[in-house]
Amino acid sequence: MVLAQLGGSISRALAQMSNATVIDEKVLGECLNEISRTPLQSDVRKIINLETLAAGTNKRRIIQQAVFTELCNMLDPGKPVFTPKKGKPNVVMFVGLQGQSDSPTNLACLLCLLFYTYY
Repeated sequence: MVLAQLGGSISRALAQMSNATVIDEKVLGECLNEISRTPLQSDVRKIINLETLAAGTNKRRIIQQAVFTELCNMLDPGKPVFTPKKGKPNVVMFVGLQGQSDSPTNLACLLCLLFYTYY
């Protein structure tokens, strides 16, 4: 599935949850079902138990944080990050967003220049 569709599906699910007046098991189930229709197969229900939360807690924020944590866990490769070595050839790809204005483009060029001069 395309990354934009994945992000859109998660955004829609969280927006529907945010628009709900009362957060209960039904709203949580609908949010998780919407997210699970995408290729993501994480089970956030193990992290959240709405019955054990205190009465004044922000349930929306807790659910959003749990979804974010599960997405980070899924995308984490489990190995150390690549660190370039000085004096050795390193191949690095800089990726930008299509349709952005000149300011981010200039910033990206500056970052490339700083990276080049450092390594």
